[in-house]
Amino acid sequence: MEKWRRMLFLGIVLIALGVIFTTTLSSKFGSLGIVFIALGGLFFIIGMNKKNKEEKDTGEKEKHE
Repeated sequence: MEKWRRMLFLGIVLIALGVIFTTTLSSKFGSLGIVFIALGGLFFIIGMNKKNKEEKDTGEKEKHE
């Protein structure tokens, strides 16, 4: 499995946990939910950046062949 897929999956999971903590468990974990959403967004952005770089690199290799 590519590393960017793991990063995207981790980002999606963290965002989902953040939404759950913010809405249903807001009395105990409200601020923690916002932190999870922010971290999930960060991992999602990192994963998309790695995916785009990998696609760009493979596209350039195909052009040279």
